[in-house]
Formats: sequence, C-alpha cells, structure tokens
Amino acid sequence: MSPQKDETPTPGVEAPQEMQAQTSGAADEIPIIDMANPDRSLLVSQMYDACSTWGFFQLVNHGISPELISSFKGAMGDFFALPYDTKVKLKRNANNGEDYCDQVPQYYTKLTRNLARGYFDDELTKRKRDWKEALDVGVPGSRDWRRADSDEGNACLDGYNQMPSADECKGFRDVVEDYFEACAELSNELATLMVLALGESGGEKFLQRMKEEHTSYLRMNYYPPSDAGGAANLHNNSFSTRAASANTLGISPHRDAGFLTILLQDDDCHSLQVARFEDDDHLGDGDCWVTVHPIPGSLTINTGDMAMLCSNGRFRAPLHRVLTDPAKKRYSAPFFFNPPYKELITPFDCCFGEESGSKSINAKCTAECTDIQPLKYHPCLWGYFRALRFAGDLTDLGVEIQTSHFKVGSESDHIEKQKRFMSVIDFEEPFDVEKYRRILE
Repeated sequence: MSPQKDETPTPGVEAPQEMQAQTSGAADEIPIIDMANPDRSLLVSQMYDACSTWGFFQLVNHGISPELISSFKGAMGDFFALPYDTKVKLKRNANNGEDYCDQVPQYYTKLTRNLARGYFDDELTKRKRDWKEALDVGVPGSRDWRRADSDEGNACLDGYNQMPSADECKGFRDVVEDYFEACAELSNELATLMVLALGESGGEKFLQRMKEEHTSYLRMNYYPPSDAGGAANLHNNSFSTRAASANTLGISPHRDAGFLTILLQDDDCHSLQVARFEDDDHLGDGDCWVTVHPIPGSLTINTGDMAMLCSNGRFRAPLHRVLTDPAKKRYSAPFFFNPPYKELITPFDCCFGEESGSKSINAKCTAECTDIQPLKYHPCLWGYFRALRFAGDLTDLGVEIQTSHFKVGSESDHIEKQKRFMSVIDFEEPFDVEKYRRILE
C-alpha cells in the first residue's frame, strides 16, 4: 500500500508565530522547524543551526497525514495489548540459541535465530536493561513488502521481519508499512536539507544511495508505568509485575547510530530528555538534561552518529534518555534512517581542509559552514558499526562502539577490526554474533 502523504500544511500543528523562521525557542526548549516554509534557503540555514547546536528539533507541517499517524498509533497500541505469549513468538535474538530455547522452546525454530528484528522486552542500553518493550520492523532485504517475512530474499544483516498475523492484530501490517514508507520519504527530504546545509557538492550520489539502499528500521516502544500497582499497567511482559527499582530509566543515555531519527512521541507522557553538554563519551550529570515537550501533531527529529561523521563533527549526535513514570504509560515510535550496510561513511569533502595563510585549501563550504577544520574521522563502515551496536544491545560481547573510536589520532583497534570484518561479512545473511565474536572482541 502507498503511504498517505499530505501535501498541504497540517491543521493544528503550525508553529507559534513568534517561533516561525527561527531555529531556537526558549533556552530550555529544542528548536522548531516548519517544513511548509517556502523559503528553502532559510530552511537550509535553520537545519544547519539545529543540527549543529542541539542536534534535536521539532518538525511541524511535515506532510505525514494526521489520519495515518492516528491509525499507526492505534495499531501500535493494539500490538502491545496482545497477550505476552503472542508477542514472545516474535522475539528477536542474537543467535542466543540455548538460552532462547530454554525460555520459549515451543516457539523456537531455525527462522527465529540471528534476528535483530522482532519483539523484545530485555534490551540493554549502556549495558543496563531498559524499562520498556518494543517491536522492530525494518526495510525487507528484498525491498518488497509483498513477500512473506520469512522469504529467503528478505534476509539481510538485521535478519527478517516478524509481525503478528492478521488474525492476531487486524490491519497492523498494512498500517505499519504505510507509516514506514512515509517516514522514509520524509527522511529523504530532511537528509537533502542536511547535506545542502553542509555545502556538499557531491552529495547527490550519497543521497541517491540513501534513498535506494537505506537499511532503516521502525521501532515501536511501550513503556509501562514504573509502579507495578498502577491501573494503567497491563503486566503482559516479563518485567513490569515488579515495581522498577530506584533510578531505573526507560532508556539509559545513548546516541542514535544512524544518520537521522524521526520520532513520533506520546502526547500525554513527556519523558524524553536531551543532554545540553558536549561530553564525547561521558554520560554527564542530571543537571544538564532538558525535557522535550512535543507540539501536538509534530515529529521530533534528531541527528545520529553517521551524520556527525559525514559532517566531520559539525553536526551534533546528542545524548538522550527516557525517564520512567510511576503512573503513566508511554508509547513512542522512532524511525531510524540508516545508510546502506556497505556504505563507508567518511566526512564530506566540504567539511574539512587545511589552512594556508588566510585561505582554505578547501573552498567548498557554504555560508553556514565556513570555518576551516582538519579531518577528524577515519572511514566507518555502517554495517560494522550497526552490527556492533546490535551485539551490544543483546549480548555480553562487552563492546559499546562509539564514533570516538574512529577519531583521527585515537588508539582504537576498531579500524583494524573493521578491515577484518569487511573481508568476511556477507550482508545478505542475518548477523550471527557468535560467528564473528572472535573478530569483534
């Protein structure tokens, strides 16, 4: 089915007049960008400012219809209301073989191995368990949604999709596919503005590869109330029958690995926080976190690690986290716009150069991007970066890969590990942590 795209400004989501044509509101609120603004040069300027300061912004008049968003929210709620036995049949894993067989032996099949996609309620962020359950759905390996999830042509590094049947969750698949494709189309528009903001003259080829070969996925999240006795708590997962311990987070501080993220937030429970500090890999303290209060009908956008690499560090991939709420449940859906697995991410030529007297050897920078910077990052293979992030989320591999590992001058061994990985990986088969453990550890 084709996504519902709204070509006109969406009623009820226009930015307040005093905040239009700006990239920053109050000191404690993330910027607002209005995609209906006819001044494209202003949009490009706003994009640069937002991505290079906060790394977060709210997007209004984004073009995804309110009807599709409403249908998608309903489908998401229907899925998480399913019995746990139904959801766990779709459980993702990292070839965790015997452990998985012990937990749900009646559902274990060859297909359920090596899957980064599917249902889970046991994810680790910074090696701490999240207070949430989720379902990941990604672009099929065949790029054809009409094929069965288990079709061999749909195999890829992230495995196969696993979605409930029509009998289990009526209309779910069609709505999720439509919303996924609408987010992919919007991501192309946003990525184009980001590349233009950096002044990359050769960006067309990169954008074309992102459009045709992206490896994006959509995550549907449900955060139960942290008080086990709350009336809103469905208790149809493996953890929420017990109250959360003190200082438990919905998701621990982290950065998104891909190029950009489109987040559909909960209108009633505002728990997302973004860090207002530059910290490299340090997690900071509680005094520097700002809560994001979504404008009704808006989408929240943030830049990811790969955008930071492409920009040679000009764009910020910000730390963010999700708090728990003792009484309120929360739904959210981030769409992670990710590069092709084989894409070797390197800083755009326009984003670095050498200073010779008062002139830059690289004179490609736009008015938004004029300061001279040396090359800061080595090339990073997206498939390698993604595989290690996946391994860190699900296993005891002990690897938490960061962009700092690719900094010029760092003593990281990931550059050499990446070379070995590139020589043996097959991106058309699901990633198996155990198969590559010797290379990755």
